Amino acid sequence: MTGGLDALAARRPEVELAPPIEALDLAGFAAHGFTSVPRITSDAELGWLGEVYDLLFRERIAAVPGGYFDLARPYESEGPDLLPQILMPEARVPALRETAFWRNTRALAARLLGAEPEALHGWAHMILKPAGVGAPLPWHQDEAYWDPRFDYVALGSWMPLDPATPESGCLRFIPGSQRGPVREHHHVGENPEVHALETRDVDAARAVEVPLAPGGASFHHCRTLHGSGPNRSARVRRAFAIEWQLAPVRRAAPEPRPWVDAGRRAWEARRPR
Repeated sequence: MTGGLDALAARRPEVELAPPIEALDLAGFAAHGFTSVPRITSDAELGWLGEVYDLLFRERIAAVPGGYFDLARPYESEGPDLLPQILMPEARVPALRETAFWRNTRALAARLLGAEPEALHGWAHMILKPAGVGAPLPWHQDEAYWDPRFDYVALGSWMPLDPATPESGCLRFIPGSQRGPVREHHHVGENPEVHALETRDVDAARAVEVPLAPGGASFHHCRTLHGSGPNRSARVRRAFAIEWQLAPVRRAAPEPRPWVDAGRRAWEARRPR
C-alpha cells in the first residue's frame, strides 16, 4: 500500500501552466463572496490527481492522525460511506504541493485576497460523494469550524475531478453572505460526534449553483454561506479543496462559539481506526 502510493507520487507529471488570472472575476468575488474559473490544471495532472485520490480513499489512508472520517455520520459509527473526507493529504503525499493545481489556486487566492502568494498558508482536504448515496453538505460558513480566538483573512478553493452538476452535488452559494458575521452553527443532528456543521434560516431560494467541469475551480470567502446537494447521479463526485489564509490575528476576546468547543471535545475523544 505505502510502496504503491510512493511509486504513484513519484510519477507526478511536470505541468507548466500559468494561473488563469485573466479569468478571475474580482468584482464578482468582492460583491458576492464567490467566483470560479473554467480550468486550473492540465488533463495529465488531473488524471494523476485522480489516481492519488482513488488510492487514498480505497485504502482509507489517514494522512494525519484521525484524518479519515465520514462527515455525515458519528466518528466511530459503522455503515456505508456517505460523505467521507481525508484531511491534509499533502502530509502523506508531499508531491501534491508541487502540482499546478496547488500553485495556481494559491496564485488566484492571493489575487482575490489582495495578498502576496508567499504570505498564504494552505491545507487541503478531499471530499467524496459516492454515486447515488452521497450525502448533502449542509449550509455553513468555513470560518465556523475555526478557532474563535482569531480573526481570519481566508478563502476556500475547490476543484472537482468529475463533473460537478446539480445532480451530482455541485457547490452552491448565497451571494453577499460573506459580509455578515459568523452565524450560529450546530453539528448535524445536534451531535458533536458528527463533524459537519450547519446553520439554520438560510434563504435557499437565493442560492446560486456553480456547476464545474473536471479541472475547473471555484473560490469562496471563508464567511460565504455554501453547501451542496446529494449525489443523485450514477457516478462518483470527487472533489479536492484547499483552504488558503493569511496568518490569523489574535482577538482581544474570543467569539462565543460553543459548537467549536463541543466539536473539539468529541474529536479528542475519538478512537480512530
